[in-house]
Amino acid sequence: MPAINTRNCQPCTACCEGWLDVQTPVAQAHLGTACAHCTSQGCGIYKDRPLDPCQSFHCAWRQEGSLLPHSLRPDLSGVIVMTDQLQWQGEDVIVAVATGSRIPARTFHWLCSLARLTSRQLVAVEHKQDAHGFNGEFNLRTVGPEAFKEVMVTYFATKGFVTTTSSTPRVLEHAEL
Repeated sequence: MPAINTRNCQPCTACCEGWLDVQTPVAQAHLGTACAHCTSQGCGIYKDRPLDPCQSFHCAWRQEGSLLPHSLRPDLSGVIVMTDQLQWQGEDVIVAVATGSRIPARTFHWLCSLARLTSRQLVAVEHKQDAHGFNGEFNLRTVGPEAFKEVMVTYFATKGFVTTTSSTPRVLEHAEL
């Protein structure tokens, strides 16, 4: 989906801060290490940033027709949401990657409601930390059937992630919201 012009990335730099893997000759970021061009005001080379992945990546917050409110911008919500990165049984999956070690509870519950309302599966990735920083291990939370959970654990393992915990949270019923 193309990005909409009314939602500009700047000053958000969550996708450049090391929560997503970026490997280009000009820009590199990986877990726990931000891109060298990432500044407190935004991307230092924004106008000249590489096409792939920097210009071509659009989190769900920036996508045309996004259902995510302003408060779900990654730097405000603690999560990068993607809806065009994974599919399960021919349907897009909501992928939520923490911009820290945990997705805030309020944000996670909002995403669970979105998954239920849109009849999509949700996979949430939270990063594990030890005394030396982020170590590549992660907690995986899924909203969907057990078969979906198993596929997601396998998928992330093939990407080099080591799952330490995998859980399917209880989704709140409408009356509990």
